[in-house]
Amino acid sequence: MKRWSYTLAALLAIVPASVMADSPQEEVTAVWKAQQVNFEYRGYSTMYSCRSLEDKLEIILRTVGARENVSLQSYICDEQLGIARFQISMQSPVIASEENIRELTTHDSKDELVARVNGAQLPGAADLERFPAVWKKVSFARDRDMRLERGDCELVEQLRRQILPRMSVQVVKDNIRCSSAFGNIGSPRLIVSALVPAKDPLKR
Repeated sequence: MKRWSYTLAALLAIVPASVMADSPQEEVTAVWKAQQVNFEYRGYSTMYSCRSLEDKLEIILRTVGARENVSLQSYICDEQLGIARFQISMQSPVIASEENIRELTTHDSKDELVARVNGAQLPGAADLERFPAVWKKVSFARDRDMRLERGDCELVEQLRRQILPRMSVQVVKDNIRCSSAFGNIGSPRLIVSALVPAKDPLKR
C-alpha cells in the first residue's frame, strides 16, 4: 500500500499544471445578475449585417454564461459604415456571496418608484434563484458553438473590452491580434474562464 501511494504521489507531481487546470471544477452556488450594458461595434475590416451581428453577440454571450433570454436593442446599425450600437439586457451568473446578494437586493428610490408604478415587488435575498455553477474554460478559437472565424477578431476584441469585464469572466490568455491593414490570421485567440450554470448554457 505504501509503495502504491508513493507511486501515485510521484505521478501527480509530474502531471502538467495545464492538465490539472482542465480537471472538472467543483460546483459553486450562484445567482442571476440582471443588468443592461451598452455595446458599440466599429468594424474596420469586417462589416456585418445587423441580424448577423445580433446572432453572433447572442451566441458568444450565452457561451460565457448569459441566460438564454438575452435582449439586444439596436440604436444604430449601419451596415455600410460598419457601426452599430446596442443596449444589451441580460442575466448572467455571479457567486452567491454576501456582498453580491446585498448588491442585488439593495434598491434605490428610483427602483422603488418603478416597481410601484408597475405593481411589482422588488426581490429580497430569499427571492433570488440559486443554482449550481462551475468555472468553465472557453477558447474562442476552438469553441464550435461560437463558430468564430478570423473576420470576427474585431468583434471579440471589442467585446473583451466593453462587455466581458461586466460578467463573471476571467481572461486566461489574450492573444488577440487584429489588423485592418494586413488581415487577421486565424480565429480570435482568446481563452477565458467563465462562470456558467452547471449544465450547458446553450441547452438550458
